[in-house]
Amino acid sequence: MSDPDHDGWPDKYSDPRERPHPDVLRVTVESFDEAFEDTRDAVDAVADGEPRPAVVSFATVGELRKILTDRRIGLLQALMDTDGAAESISALAESLDRDYKTVHDDVTLLAKYGIVFLVEDDGRAKQPYLPYERIRLDVELTGSDTGEEPATA
Repeated sequence: MSDPDHDGWPDKYSDPRERPHPDVLRVTVESFDEAFEDTRDAVDAVADGEPRPAVVSFATVGELRKILTDRRIGLLQALMDTDGAAESISALAESLDRDYKTVHDDVTLLAKYGIVFLVEDDGRAKQPYLPYERIRLDVELTGSDTGEEPATA
């Protein structure tokens, strides 16, 4: 077995296009304890041979809204319509009729949160890659008098 690299993946998965991905990315708003419990459940599922779920959690609705703006959601939709990775960030910016720098910043931020992956082939341009067919936003809003504490960072 090869040593893990590339965010914990073995060398054979250095290219994110080669990694196993589920069809759906679940984006949630959860407290640290809830996110930790979901992670434990995911580990148990993988140990039992079940598919590895893809989940990105935010501590607050405000944080999720700060990251998933309308423009970034449009960028994600464009990547979902792309077969494989986008040719480059420049090509993605052109297809969105947006400035290269803002698209680059958006792709970099989404990659930082593990929503988008960047493929780098032999010094060529970075290629944004979104392996999911769907993204499901799982946000629960409750009244302030529920007795539950809000999710915190």
